[in-house]
Amino acid sequence: MRARGGPEPDLPEISRALARGCAAGLPVPEAVARAQAAVDDASARLLADCAARLAAGDPTRVALAPLAERPGGMAVVGAIELHADLGGDLVASLFAVAEGLADRERLRLEARAQTAQARIAAQAIPLAPLASLALLGVLAPSALGALVTTAPGLAVLAVAGGLTLVALVLLRRIAAGVGL
Repeated sequence: MRARGGPEPDLPEISRALARGCAAGLPVPEAVARAQAAVDDASARLLADCAARLAAGDPTRVALAPLAERPGGMAVVGAIELHADLGGDLVASLFAVAEGLADRERLRLEARAQTAQARIAAQAIPLAPLASLALLGVLAPSALGALVTTAPGLAVLAVAGGLTLVALVLLRRIAAGVGL
């Protein structure tokens, strides 16, 4: 997810830049240092922090901790650590992680777009009864008076308020269910 305070590092692009460095035959610390030039500013700052830690001699897990703390970053770090422990094709692993992270972001954006109607409805539903009462007050003030001063009118308002509350709760649960 994007932070409200500023741009977030682009983890798929970081993973691709690291893969390209490793494909060129660079060891991981050098690939991390050189990848800074191939990514945006927020990503470059994150990689600079990791590169400085690697240059200081920190173990890979410790040095890449700032990357691992980002959503999805543990997949990148895990691929690097798995390669260090077991070998294998680090380049292919990093490209696969990049595609997986990019797919995850695309799915998050699609879910957000598809639930936009529910989010808008959740904001509009509480306003609809108030707008209806205002319109009723303009078009038929005597009907509004009967609605708020008689027992049947108050019962109608109570039922309408209860149904509005139920709709609002359900719509917010739908939006929360998909992480929005």
